[in-house]
Amino acid sequence: MNARQLSSVALVAMAIATVPGCGDKPETKNPVASPACADLDKVQDPAQRAELLDKCPRQGEFKPSQQKAW
Repeated sequence: MNARQLSSVALVAMAIATVPGCGDKPETKNPVASPACADLDKVQDPAQRAELLDKCPRQGEFKPSQQKAW
């Protein structure tokens, strides 16, 4: 095996090693911090809802940035 073939084999081996594998991992959309947070929309009691809102991270909250004059 000459140097050219050896470098080609090494290059192919490095390319294969850097390509991420395609596993059968299920996609999770918007993971929930706790199961209680998933039921937040179903809670009707205001006191219980306020308690859950304090414990669960907020999603979809819009916080505008400062205006910039470029």
